[in-house]
Parts: sequence; structure tokens; C-alpha cells
Amino acid sequence: MKKEVFICLFILSNIIISCQNQDNKQKCTSDEPVTSASTRQNIIFDTDMGSDCDDAGALALLHKYADKGEVNILGVIFSSGKNRYGAGMCDAINTWYGRGDIPLGQYSGNDVGDVNNYYSMQIATDTVRFPHNITDSAEDMLMVYKRILTNQPDSSVTIITVGHPHALYYLINDAEGIDLVRKKVQKCISMAGTGTQPGECWNFTKCGVAPYISDILERLPTAHYFSGAGTDVLTGHKLLPSTPENNPVREAYRLFGNSISNGRPSWDQIATLFAVKPELYSIDSIGSLVKNEDNKTYWDKNRNNHRHKKVIPLVPAIELEKMIEELMAEAPAGKTD
Repeated sequence: MKKEVFICLFILSNIIISCQNQDNKQKCTSDEPVTSASTRQNIIFDTDMGSDCDDAGALALLHKYADKGEVNILGVIFSSGKNRYGAGMCDAINTWYGRGDIPLGQYSGNDVGDVNNYYSMQIATDTVRFPHNITDSAEDMLMVYKRILTNQPDSSVTIITVGHPHALYYLINDAEGIDLVRKKVQKCISMAGTGTQPGECWNFTKCGVAPYISDILERLPTAHYFSGAGTDVLTGHKLLPSTPENNPVREAYRLFGNSISNGRPSWDQIATLFAVKPELYSIDSIGSLVKNEDNKTYWDKNRNNHRHKKVIPLVPAIELEKMIEELMAEAPAGKTD
């Protein structure tokens, strides 16, 4: 009997030691975030990069969440056809963060977009200071959208639009494209004017995009979330100035109205953040985003579209500023200078 008890105790002690060793082994592993592939957000980022610097800040946020294992950036779409250098600007940011191989699409038309050069041409053409490969030409955006979506699991993709979203118009008016949206896209998040009174909306009504919007609002066959917050969330002027001068995001803020000193509203970052941290927002499901005949948008509480949702940050502006600024200023994974 004593022998049997001894054997049992011996076995039990080995089990305990084994468990302790396994626990210690896990504690001693790399402190890199452990996130399963199934919990990462698969994101296509659609931007009019160059018309404001918050687009650059929003793309920086996505890259930092990718560094943390919370996001897969499937592709970047540049929506402007009137200034071609935004494609190069997107490539410069992707390359800065070590992801220069991200698929990049561009609008091949010339009826939509901002003609002004605030920073995109300066950065896109300076491939010495800001190393990257693309300057002003990328593959057609519709082809890139369809190829990316084809290769993704069903109901797994989030599309974020922080610029003119007319690529969605071409997707839903393409037989293969609309089928892919139905099968592959879980939701779309758009930065747009969401006030209850009609107002001008750069992304949805300016620079030639207005004729495309009503069709998107009425026919996009997926949940569509709209974010209009960010005016009171100023970023880009606290920690970002201390980053290296060859950081293309820093340079975008410097060139765009000296926002590196003055700060800039974080409209695009607020919309982008919702994709990764939805718990920081409330969701209004009663109503619909509408574009009226005067090309103004507003949230109409009396016209319900079950696919439309309005998102509103729950946390104070000062907390959002801190969160966004820290992410924008954090060095890319693996970079030491």
C-alpha cells in the first residue's frame, strides 16, 4: 500500500512540475502580441490620400495595429484621379512600416479628386528620402478590389473609406463585384458627415464624387457604418514631431498647413479606430445617411435603412487624442531610428 501511495505521489509531483515548467515557458516567450488569425480584422483601406493629412494618420494607425497583430491590411485603394501622386504617398507609408508589398489600387478615371498638391507629390517623388517604388501609377482599383476579395474567407473583410468612396459604386455595378461584396464583406465603415442637419461633406459630395453616392447609399449590400466625429480631436502636433524626419506621416503633417505644430482634426483616424476598437463607440441604428438634391448629407432619423449605422465615440476627446497620437508616433516594428 505504501509503495502504491509513493508511486501516486511521484506521478502527481511530476505532473505539477511539468505544468509549472510549461507555465514558465509561456511566460518566457517573446512579448509579441499573440492574436489568432481568426480574430484579426481583415481590412481594405480606401483613401483620397493627399487632400488632408488625417488620411496619412489613419493609415499609420492601421499599420501599428498590424504590428500588434490585431489587423491584416489586405490592400490600399487610392480614390483620386485628378492628382495621381496619392498612390506614391500610400506606398511611401506602407514601405516606412515595412509593408511595401501591400496591394495598391488607383482610380483610372479623372473625374473625381482634389487637384491640389499639399504633400503627396513632394513625398511620392522623393524616393531617396522616403524609399518606395510607386510614384504616380498603380493598378486599376476595381481589379485590385476584386482580386483581394476573391481570396478572402466569406464575411471576413472590413472596408474602410476615408476619402471619396466611388470604388464602391464600381464594385456594386459589376456583376462579379457585387457578388463578392455580398459574400466576402462583413461591413463597410465610411468617414462622412453625420449631423442631423444637411451639411457639406467633402468625401461624399465634393470633387466630382456626388453623382456616385446615392447608388452606394441605397444599394451597398452590407452593413454600412458612418463616422463623422473628429473635429475636436486634434493630433499630429505632440509626439509626431519627435519622430524621424524621413517618416512620411510626419512630413505630411508638416507640409499640410504646418499641422505638425498646429495639430489637425482626426476625422479619418476616428473612423478607422472603430474597425479595431468598436467597444469605444456607441451605435445608432435608427435612421439613415441621406444625400439630398443640394448635395448635402445628413443623418435622417425618420428614414430607416437597416444597413445604415451611425457611430459615436464614447470616450472623451482628450483620451482619443492621446491614443491616436501615441499610435501615430510609435516606431514601426523593427525600426530603431
